[in-house]
Amino acid sequence: MLSVTGTNEGPYFGKPSVFYNESFVGRVHDKEDAVALRVGSMEMRDVMLEAEPRLFYITEHYKSWPFLLARLAVLDSKTLKALVAARMAEIKAKPKRQKRAIKKVVTKKKKA
Repeated sequence: MLSVTGTNEGPYFGKPSVFYNESFVGRVHDKEDAVALRVGSMEMRDVMLEAEPRLFYITEHYKSWPFLLARLAVLDSKTLKALVAARMAEIKAKPKRQKRAIKKVVTKKKKA
């Protein structure tokens, strides 16, 4: 995943993960022999699960989230790069969120 130009590594819930423009792309799962990947929507995830059940699956943990797991034994580098590129395109298409302004806290000094 990091071989795709523009991706970088960082922590996601304390685990080494791949990001693009500060948005999560995926990571190697620590309990499954798979890569956890973020997809565009729950509908897209369901289509992918139905189309390629030998490659993609989910666990109970991921049922409520637009993630899927790709079996490392079946996943080839061409498919992985295509999945990463698709996620990058989704991220590029989303309007950028403006960062929240940090409020300055003013403390009053006590008179002596």
